[in-house]
Amino acid sequence: MLNAIALFSHNTQLLTELRAAAQEQSFERSDFVYRSGDKARGLYFVAEGLVGLSIIGPSGKEHLMRFFKAGQVFGHRAILANQEIYHATTQVLEKTRVLFVPKEVVQNLMEKYPELYRLVVQQLAQELANCENQQVNVLDHQILPRVAQALVFLKDIRPDYRWTRTELANFCASTTSTVIKALAEIESMGYIKQKGRDILILDRAALIQMQFQGMDT
Repeated sequence: MLNAIALFSHNTQLLTELRAAAQEQSFERSDFVYRSGDKARGLYFVAEGLVGLSIIGPSGKEHLMRFFKAGQVFGHRAILANQEIYHATTQVLEKTRVLFVPKEVVQNLMEKYPELYRLVVQQLAQELANCENQQVNVLDHQILPRVAQALVFLKDIRPDYRWTRTELANFCASTTSTVIKALAEIESMGYIKQKGRDILILDRAALIQMQFQGMDT
């Protein structure tokens, strides 16, 4: 499990100090690692599993913003911004194991090893780019291309995970009922097949092409 940290850096001394401070934690699906408003505690290195980060909008609707998988970290935004509380909620999407390093330790190590700071900032920058691309797609695309994009992206992240219609709707910034209708229409085109909760992609290239067609529902 300590390999979760090794994937993050090649600095032997940094890894040694991170490992000495790390605490192993395990979570089951649907568990919350932390909720919005909780005191910011530290940095989480994902050893295995999948964690979703969500934010509650002004209307009270939950929005799934991003995912963290093995080899990534979360809880870093609060540390970099020196925030006392978390701005978002992290919930486990499948059985997950993490290594937790307390906030004070991480801050001290970032001062001692600038490499750690750079690695965390690099991940944050990539997340920002992904969020910007997602926002552009929400603004530019109607629901069918957005659902097609979500299916390709989410299935690439975790092929064996059974994504719920609600999770797809949150990712698409839509409603569950709208996504269900969109899935039925995409299935009628022969691009996917729904089998209970499972959604099988039959024509990945066609789904990708839909993202550029600006199709209306």
